[in-house]
Amino acid sequence: MNNHVPRRRLALITADPCSDYSQSVILGVRDQCAKYGYDLLVFTTMVKVCHPDKNYLSGEINIYNMINYDLVDGVLVAALPLFEDQVHTVLDQLREDLHRNCTKPVVSLDLPFGDYPTVYTDDKKAIREVVKHLVAEHGCRKLYMLTGHKDYVVSEARAEAFCEQMKAEGLPASEENVFYGNFWYTGGEEFANRILSGELEVPDAVVCANDYMAIGLANRLMSGGIKVPEQVRVTGYDATKDALFNTISITSYIPDVYGMAAGAVDMIHSQIEPGAPEAGIGAPPHSGLRTGESCGCVQSTDDLRALHGSGLNPNERSHNADGSLTVNDMQGLHESYMFETLAVIQDKEQILNTITDVSYLLQPYRRFYLVLRSNWSDPAEHCLTGYPETMRCVMRCIPQNESESEAEPRYSGNSEEYSFPTEQMLPALDEPRSEPVVFYFLPVHFGDDTIGYAALQTSMDAKRTADEVATLWLRNVNNSLHMVRVVSKLIDYSLRDPMTGLFNRRGMEMTYARRKERISPDDSFVIWVIDMDGLKYINDHFGHEHGDVGIRTIAETIRAVSGSDDIAVRTGGDEFVLIAAGKLTDKDGQERIGAFERILGAKNAAKPDRTFDITASIGYVCFPASEKDALEEKIKEADRRMYEYKSARKKQRSS
Repeated sequence: MNNHVPRRRLALITADPCSDYSQSVILGVRDQCAKYGYDLLVFTTMVKVCHPDKNYLSGEINIYNMINYDLVDGVLVAALPLFEDQVHTVLDQLREDLHRNCTKPVVSLDLPFGDYPTVYTDDKKAIREVVKHLVAEHGCRKLYMLTGHKDYVVSEARAEAFCEQMKAEGLPASEENVFYGNFWYTGGEEFANRILSGELEVPDAVVCANDYMAIGLANRLMSGGIKVPEQVRVTGYDATKDALFNTISITSYIPDVYGMAAGAVDMIHSQIEPGAPEAGIGAPPHSGLRTGESCGCVQSTDDLRALHGSGLNPNERSHNADGSLTVNDMQGLHESYMFETLAVIQDKEQILNTITDVSYLLQPYRRFYLVLRSNWSDPAEHCLTGYPETMRCVMRCIPQNESESEAEPRYSGNSEEYSFPTEQMLPALDEPRSEPVVFYFLPVHFGDDTIGYAALQTSMDAKRTADEVATLWLRNVNNSLHMVRVVSKLIDYSLRDPMTGLFNRRGMEMTYARRKERISPDDSFVIWVIDMDGLKYINDHFGHEHGDVGIRTIAETIRAVSGSDDIAVRTGGDEFVLIAAGKLTDKDGQERIGAFERILGAKNAAKPDRTFDITASIGYVCFPASEKDALEEKIKEADRRMYEYKSARKKQRSS
């Protein structure tokens, strides 16, 4: 393929990417995109949309506001993760956004979404298999079906399959055996209460339309005195980790979500490339009945290993071709003490370097990008909805085995930061590549305050997705960025004068020391000492509030004549210091004094009704950066010249 021909891109919008359902969707969409040579852009929160902390959730779902639909060829919406525990706000907002801003084909997965076409997982086969298992293996005769919301396509399809199989087994099948829930734990708990209260006769088994309701049902029955599975057998659907690790493991069914998601890509493909052949859908990685204790079967240890494998056993971690260890599991993340490593950093530049250092925990990946607001480090600045028009890429990490150069270190950060229009989402999207890739876009925020976003770029066949390791890693990064900006602000308060915002003496000494480390020995320093005239007189005759106005006016004037790298200081009540470095001479010292006096004169002229003028005396010293004299000695020398200047002016006024 010609690298310079733009690839087609599909966007997948989902939530809680660590859930089994979202993982299956991502893999199905990803593998099918690979067959067509499409890039895949995944936009996701890191938590469920029913997250109890609504401020935190607001910061998470803001990631959807950075999507530019003009840059993709089609959109896939994993609607089920965007609608949990009857929380429909996120899905409603997304529907409005798509109707308003998207002209590209949109397909919904497993749940009706506006007037867009929807593809569904084949639930009927799964439910029939569950019913057959309960009847044939456990001799169940009286079965209930607890399905989801009434009139939902998914709910009705699963209920219909239940009734069909019951009839095939020669068992009663009617609406009296079918009950509606809400696809959440509470639906199972409420149904259990109806059985415990005697409202409903105790059945042999309950077939639940998903695992959440099955968990709620089984746990509530047991807490109410009904034994599971001895008295009531319970089954679920979706084969989630929650069901596997419940107090009593839930018998469930692994649906072919993978194939459904791949079919959604085919639907988009037929619209953006009409007439082009379809690639065909491969077999799902896992599918079929997964037995557990809740129906009376023995839990298979293979299920545990299939879900967590090397994540629980460090001895199973893989080695790279160069012999290095791949530590990309939860245990490795905890053993790294990543959070503690980041928590001690107080400098905003150092934190970015340290984040680069711990990016090895994300391997394998192609690139990792950290994109932040330009004013991210100021905790007083907030971004609650959307993103600024311009964002700044502050980090690009490149693993050595994916880098363009053999000379690059194993994990290198790109020190060249750059800004770009937010509507581009990420300039790297347009880079020429020989093969399609996946970009995972994840929120970077603290509470409801958006700091930026992260982009994880992987190959199509990479084991790494937006999984538990990646999301916990990024949560650590989010917290550390916020800690740094808060600590930096506290440090800034300790280094600055609260009235003027200029450095105090401590801030001057620290900043001067750092500046001296960076300056060339051939450069020079110029230090000006400024002393406000008549502060005591103004305080005594006009009041201290007027004296404060005078102090702030001097500070404003100093700022006006300062360069971006200059050190402006209030060292005492009416005393100030300004320090500049570079290719400077005595002429620069004199010119800066002239500029100061002109600006201060203009400020006085702008206040004709004020009964006094604000004036100051200045002295300066210019010296080579190579001189070893201490800062205090040079300030004393400039201070002496300032007093000479002040005395000369007094004589001039009295003559």
